[in-house]
Amino acid sequence: MPIIAPEQDYYIGLFILVVLLGFLLVIVSIWLRQMAVSVFDGIEMGFMFITKRPVFIYFHPFLNKLSAKQESILKQQFTFYNRLNKRKKAYFKHRVATFIKQKQFVGNEGFLITDEAKVLISATAVMLTFGFRDYIIKSIKTIIVYPTQYYSTVNDDYHKGEFHVNLKTLVLSWDHFMEGFRIEDDKLNLAIHEFAHAIHFNSIYQNDINSVIFLDTFNELRELLSNNDALRSRLVHSEYLRNYAFTNDFELLAVILETFIESPNEFHQHFPKIYALVKQMLNFNFSGY
Repeated sequence: MPIIAPEQDYYIGLFILVVLLGFLLVIVSIWLRQMAVSVFDGIEMGFMFITKRPVFIYFHPFLNKLSAKQESILKQQFTFYNRLNKRKKAYFKHRVATFIKQKQFVGNEGFLITDEAKVLISATAVMLTFGFRDYIIKSIKTIIVYPTQYYSTVNDDYHKGEFHVNLKTLVLSWDHFMEGFRIEDDKLNLAIHEFAHAIHFNSIYQNDINSVIFLDTFNELRELLSNNDALRSRLVHSEYLRNYAFTNDFELLAVILETFIESPNEFHQHFPKIYALVKQMLNFNFSGY
């Protein structure tokens, strides 16, 4: 029968003690982290009820970079980016670069995915969520781009764009996407419309602070239009929103976001209550809005 020397017994005991202490430290660390998160979430929820916005938006200690070509595309073609101050431009570029890395871009029917396509599509998503802390839009994994309108098996018809929540896929036709950027004040923008659907669904399934604000505020908007017949009637008959907006709640939100982004001053002038709720929904405190 082997005999364990006292020295060996000491080291075995020490090893077991170290393992147990390490395990205990991990448990305590997890508990402290959960406690800290719970306390912060409680504070932020209280802050949200008072201010209708999160405690903070940007926390990017390490910024991802766009290539020189990608940054040039952003500067030359994306108006919203050019209105930002220097600090927010850096955050915007970081978010665009991160969005590009986290999504799969697929070209169909011969469309070649270029830097221009990646940057402009991603920048549209980042613009809509630039007032959010969690900006990735988890309801999207894949972005498919066609050169023009395409045949969709969803309803056996030709589409310009669509969002498939079950597949986590956003689909766009490139020529109609670019048309939305060529005319910036016609309240028609395919990418904004389809990303609005994705953000709407994302807010339903996620529980981050901005999703809560987004969904709660949209419910406020729905109640406002339901309870204020005069306002709803004026909105419908003004033709300020195209008739498609009144198809259902999802289309109402998408068309309202198109209108808010493309003609904020006119929107604020004609429907200030609705405008204020949309601004709150997006936490949109940027130049021009």
